[in-house]
Amino acid sequence: MRRTHAGVRSGAVVTRAVVGVLAALVLALWCAPSAAAHTRLESSAPAAGSTTNTPVTEVTLQFTLPVSLLGDGIVIDGPGGTVAADVAADEDGLVLVATPSDALSAGDYTVTWTAAAQDGHPLEGTFGFIVTATAPSEPAAGAGTPSAGATSTPGATDTGDTDGDTGSGSGTDHDMSGMDHNMGHDASSMDTPATRTAGAVARLGSAAALWGALVAAGGLAFVALVLRGRDEADAPVVLRLARWAGVVILGGVVVRVLAGSVLVAHGDLAGAVSPSAISDSLTGTALWDVGLQAAGAVALAFGARRTLPGSWLAIVGVVLVGAGQVAGGHSNTVEPRWLVVTADVAHLAAAATWVGGVVAMGLLLRARRRDGRDLDAALMGARFSVVAAVSVTVVGVAGVVLAVGILDRPAQLWESTWGLLLLAKIGVVVLVAVIGAYNHFLVVPRLTARRHEVVRHAGRSDRAAGLLRRSAGRETTLMVVIVLLTAWLVAASVQD
Repeated sequence: MRRTHAGVRSGAVVTRAVVGVLAALVLALWCAPSAAAHTRLESSAPAAGSTTNTPVTEVTLQFTLPVSLLGDGIVIDGPGGTVAADVAADEDGLVLVATPSDALSAGDYTVTWTAAAQDGHPLEGTFGFIVTATAPSEPAAGAGTPSAGATSTPGATDTGDTDGDTGSGSGTDHDMSGMDHNMGHDASSMDTPATRTAGAVARLGSAAALWGALVAAGGLAFVALVLRGRDEADAPVVLRLARWAGVVILGGVVVRVLAGSVLVAHGDLAGAVSPSAISDSLTGTALWDVGLQAAGAVALAFGARRTLPGSWLAIVGVVLVGAGQVAGGHSNTVEPRWLVVTADVAHLAAAATWVGGVVAMGLLLRARRRDGRDLDAALMGARFSVVAAVSVTVVGVAGVVLAVGILDRPAQLWESTWGLLLLAKIGVVVLVAVIGAYNHFLVVPRLTARRHEVVRHAGRSDRAAGLLRRSAGRETTLMVVIVLLTAWLVAASVQD
């Protein structure tokens, strides 16, 4: 018992040290200048709200990061209705240009644009300008810059449409976590009941895929790091869990793609099933994101066997799914890229080890109880307690790095819905960590101490094991909430 108390004291010292390091890191990163580089419309010509006294021969949109055309790309509506125009990308996707068949003369004009960020998430916005010229005129040499002759200051207007964040989701962050994207809050063409429902369904699909990825990867890590001795006999139970997690990932990816095509088709369900709509929903890195996750899910579903060495294909599947999560995360839009990728990978791996481990342990304890077996949770709980403590620390550090990269300024935490939900997610994570700390410092020591006592204390040991089982259930429920919040944060705009 003396060794147990000493272990608790040692653990408390380690915990205080970790908290101190985290606090120092938060302070340092909080005071550092932002390195965020979100995809947004940086300027337009003619500028939003401007008035020009010469005919407009081009409408140009300048973005902070390369984009690709989505749907019609740019639609110009004027006094006579929609204006026929050729739309093309220039400067490697940094600029979109709409060239009307006839120069725009006197009238009020509205420009609606749709594009895809590098990770495939849809962006769109709308703005207007006024032309006072009563008839087209021959453009002078070098004319063709739409802002020429504008009475407002030529150049840019920032619309505020942003793309940033995982889980990552994965992060990824995923951005896990992880990423935020403008899903059409500035343009009425996508703000319909159908598109709002599609957006919600797409987020649920992303959440299902993320949950499956965390459970599968964490389950394999649990078998490798925690199951020892006679506990190894339960490895098939966890590996079966990883197999079904692969099915969940595949289902989530399919739902996300179909819902994304509905968004691209602006709520037109018939048009959403067309190959062009599905193709448009998989622009940029989204194709890699979805493709890697789908391939990894299939490898998991068919590769998880009864032993870890025999499940080598499932391990490859986990790597593919993780690569897909990172490919669709913060690393596409935030600089410095090396730091974001490192944080995204670390965040996803640690979160998977933590989440999947809790689910696996709860599943095993329930299976043992159902089969009338001794729960015998002492060694398993002690091993996982150490793994979970390391995972929580990594999740915290990587999460801080990702948040600092994503947010343009600290005030966004309380000034936007995105920031408030991020705080809510952090609150739930802290609550789960508190439950884990209770298990680590109170329940697990009680289990390991009584494991060496005489048989007459077996009843109390079983009660402690039952407490650990119920605690795993509560943690799992809270982790589902965390994944749902992450899915919303990945698909939403920091400006929301």
